[in-house]
Amino acid sequence: MINNTVKLVIWDLDETFWQGTLEEGGITAIPGNVSLVKELAGRGIVSSICSKNDHERSKAKLTELEIWDYFVFPAISFSPKGKTVKDIIETAALRPGNVLFIDDNNLNLEEVKFFNPGIMAAHPSDVLHLLSAHPNAAGNPDQELKRLQQYRLLQRKAEQRAASSLSNEEFLRASGIRISLDYDVEANFERVVELINRSNQLNYTKQRLETREQIEEFRHMLNGFGYHAGCVRAADNYGDYGLIGFYLLKRRARKSRLIHFVFSCRTMHMGIEQYVYEMLECPDVNIAQPVSYGLDTHSNIDWIALEGAAEGDSTGGQAEPRLLLLGGCDLLQLASYCSRNRIEFVNKAERKMMVRYDDPSFVLGDREAIRRCRAIRKIPCWTHEDAVQFDAALAFSDVLLISLWPGMNGQYLQAADGVRVRVSNIAKDKIEKQRPDWFRRNFRVLEVSDEEKKDLIIQSLESISDRAPKKAKIFALSCCTLWVDEEIKLARRVAYNALCRAYCAGRPGRFVYVDVDGIVPSDSIIGNGHYTRSGYVAIAKYILSRLEDALSAATRISRGGGADDAARTAA
Repeated sequence: MINNTVKLVIWDLDETFWQGTLEEGGITAIPGNVSLVKELAGRGIVSSICSKNDHERSKAKLTELEIWDYFVFPAISFSPKGKTVKDIIETAALRPGNVLFIDDNNLNLEEVKFFNPGIMAAHPSDVLHLLSAHPNAAGNPDQELKRLQQYRLLQRKAEQRAASSLSNEEFLRASGIRISLDYDVEANFERVVELINRSNQLNYTKQRLETREQIEEFRHMLNGFGYHAGCVRAADNYGDYGLIGFYLLKRRARKSRLIHFVFSCRTMHMGIEQYVYEMLECPDVNIAQPVSYGLDTHSNIDWIALEGAAEGDSTGGQAEPRLLLLGGCDLLQLASYCSRNRIEFVNKAERKMMVRYDDPSFVLGDREAIRRCRAIRKIPCWTHEDAVQFDAALAFSDVLLISLWPGMNGQYLQAADGVRVRVSNIAKDKIEKQRPDWFRRNFRVLEVSDEEKKDLIIQSLESISDRAPKKAKIFALSCCTLWVDEEIKLARRVAYNALCRAYCAGRPGRFVYVDVDGIVPSDSIIGNGHYTRSGYVAIAKYILSRLEDALSAATRISRGGGADDAARTAA
């Protein structure tokens, strides 16, 4: 009878919620039912009404019993109950299988079941004595009645929508929908687990966390390298819906894949799921059907604002600072936390090897010579098209994140026509092994000292600074030196950090040195150069705070503030 999780109870009134028939005279309250509705609300299970009665008289009686405000979507009229219950369930954005309908009339029970396949429907004498203690009605503690308040928001919205002549998308545009991203998953851990386990209609991956082992594996992924996660909060003109979504994205150079992508049904039909999916750049996702709302339902979602985006930007997109990233794995993981309006020149997979842009030759190489060079087209390497795109992006970027420390390692190759590229030792050995004769004809391995490598990195920073807009802020990321055991590797990393620190210190209005050793907690380090998700969030917060300081300083200058003070703040 109560064979599914109960999220909504729909009550008949006469001879069900109370004794007697309201239209035929007096009725007698059933105190246990009044208490039960309040008890269920305290567990996050809401109640509604479907009764053939006079609305105003019923409301007056329920108000007298001090219980009216505990009901949402009350349908009190003389309409047939089958379709009325269907409308209540659709407005509540729930599945019939999570709804319990209670009525003393068997004909009404059968009618409701016919129009709402899967609904739990029962006579009050068969179910009321079970409901309070039934495990499927246990809910979750909600003494502040937040769930009830959120459904009342849906009720107000539904009432205004019904009274409006606007189309659905016009109504959404008028609703002032706002979302924000909260990367502190640990602080919201219990709510996230609850959402993953309880949500069905908008749980696109349905990877439940029902055992201790599954929860621990989930925690492990949250603290692993290459995982990007965020909580989604939503509000509109009708109120605050709280934390309504969560995603966990595995991001690698080869591809990105969603492991968890789940939303509360309370915000169904608002387009938030599609908006977030597109914001994440439509990664791979194995959708576990059924889901009640597609990720390509709308051709263009222009009614959602991302809080924290620039004023006047309805989608939170183009008004964000234009961000350019140049580097390796760290920037691949860092990118998503900094800006959506970005272009990335970071690691990518090609021919089962890694194409790396953290190469001084990519920044400094002669573009025409690169265009003519045929040899580099035959190896996993950046292209002339990449270089041209980088130059164009560089000229119009507001913020640059640069990490060139791998330039201290690997092999520098020179093609027969003079074009230079840097590749990893593994990539060089693999290319040479696969085509040894071709490799010897087309490439020469250069002997480049550490001092020469440092000079190439300095030249790269100079070139980037010269070509970027004068107002652009350039963040030079250091590399991790903690837990690095190999003496040569450690010496090169220390040398690179000292080089960047000194370079940035000499150009305080233009460059910011990002000391990752000082920003990332030691327990967030993985291996000898990668970080947990929380480590990358810490770096992103530092960069965004320094950027905010710089923008505030620029505002003070425009309003007549001191230029010297602004320069000190921006540094």
